[in-house]
Amino acid sequence: MSMQCLVLLHDNKPAYFVDKWYRSIKLSPPRIRSTAGKGDGTMRDLSRLFYPRAIAVVGASDSMFKWGSYIFTNLLAAGFKGEVYPVTLTRDSVYGRKAYKSLMDIPGEVDLVFNTTPANKVMNVLRDCSAKGVRNIVMITSGFSETGEEGKRLEEEMVAYAHAHEMNIVGPNTMGMVNTACSIYATGSLVKPVRGGISIVAQSGNVGNQVMEWAEQQNIGIGKFVGSGNEGVLMCEDYLEYLSEDDDTNVILMYLEGIDNGRRFMEIAKRTTMKKPVIALKAGRTVGGARAAASHTGAMAGTYATYASALKQSGVILTTAPTQMLTLSAAFDALPLPRGNRVGVVTLGGGWGVITADECEEQGLALPPLPDDVFAKLDSMLPPFWSKGNPVDLVGQPDPVLFSESLRLMVSSDAFDAVIILGVIGATKFVVRVNQMVLDLGYGSQQEVDGLSAVFRKKQFDFLDTIIGFMEQYEKPIYPVALVTSPEDKMLYSRNGGKYKVAVYKTPEEAVFCLAHQYEYSRYLRQRS
Repeated sequence: MSMQCLVLLHDNKPAYFVDKWYRSIKLSPPRIRSTAGKGDGTMRDLSRLFYPRAIAVVGASDSMFKWGSYIFTNLLAAGFKGEVYPVTLTRDSVYGRKAYKSLMDIPGEVDLVFNTTPANKVMNVLRDCSAKGVRNIVMITSGFSETGEEGKRLEEEMVAYAHAHEMNIVGPNTMGMVNTACSIYATGSLVKPVRGGISIVAQSGNVGNQVMEWAEQQNIGIGKFVGSGNEGVLMCEDYLEYLSEDDDTNVILMYLEGIDNGRRFMEIAKRTTMKKPVIALKAGRTVGGARAAASHTGAMAGTYATYASALKQSGVILTTAPTQMLTLSAAFDALPLPRGNRVGVVTLGGGWGVITADECEEQGLALPPLPDDVFAKLDSMLPPFWSKGNPVDLVGQPDPVLFSESLRLMVSSDAFDAVIILGVIGATKFVVRVNQMVLDLGYGSQQEVDGLSAVFRKKQFDFLDTIIGFMEQYEKPIYPVALVTSPEDKMLYSRNGGKYKVAVYKTPEEAVFCLAHQYEYSRYLRQRS
């Protein structure tokens, strides 16, 4: 048999030779799978998984600290509009809701079942699902292939039954799922991020849940989340394919420990990345990490360089930390893409401009000189000791009009594709500190301090509105760096009806990291189109 080969590149050097079907990436032992996911071109119908009309929780409980309680109460507390039926043999009611002994006792149709009963009860639940006509099951239950041979046998039996009865199963060994569009928040803890365009597929539910927790804290909008668990039936690429066509999803995040069907995953990823960015954290970069992945979900992590090369060639953006992944996704969801790599920098303090210039050049971004017209206008506005170049040092001038006008000059110029502005956002905190100090010394009043703080905070929000207006007018991204933040400050700011949002960064390197990756993705789209 002849072998057709593909060279995967890593840092522009040959990294691995694989046959044209990416067989080398399929490093885990063969498992029973449904035909979808075998490369037959079939796309899974997951519409009633993510948009059910009625949900049943098998194993529902009103004992706090049980999964049957977590899932059931989270569904109720989040405000899901459809019916939620508790199913349990031991109670007549759960948290005031009439309970049913089996799925067959439920009077209406059920689109989605969450199962929290033990692994040895799962086949009975699946048979009830089949009899009830339920095709979508979220298998919270653990104790399958991640635990050894007996668990593997149980999982293979479950998968074979699901295949024969055309069932979609999330998991097993999953944290649950979220769809903010219909108020489904069904995970181990009630995390309620605001609705938005970022969807998450995670082979670790804990990682995905924590990313959503950070998103909630920073006002970053989430669309959907699914903890894929052991991927007995539905694999990560099934969710990727669904989300690629999902109008509510603008950016896809993936936490990956292993990919079972490399060829199909890369084909779907290559199609998807032409529509929307896919950002992945591929765990198991080290020997220890790969070993941990195998014990966690039963996944074989494989050679990281092989995965990284294949993912990059498919247009997937790789990160190495969950915080990076979330920060970058917020930039993609909020900002227009830069058309090139030319960056203008405006800063309240010269040192931060120097640091940002270094970061830009190290990330492959250019800092062109100021055009003559921009230079002349800035020179007429600023003191004679300003930097007279890019980065533009505003030398600490506390003038909101100067902030807006200098930013407008930079973003409107054809010399720049993006602008980073440092130190303007967050100035309110300095004002509050100074005035509080004066108050502590016995001068002024709390009313005066509060009033001045309110004025400066309004000016800050006005400037955020100005940034959004400039991005909409010039279709260029602007990256404000706060440097000083308060606990109540959020990363994302939006205004009603605005096309874009403002993503506020804490450090120059964070802003440059996002800008560099957005530029690379923009270049990838141009090369592929």
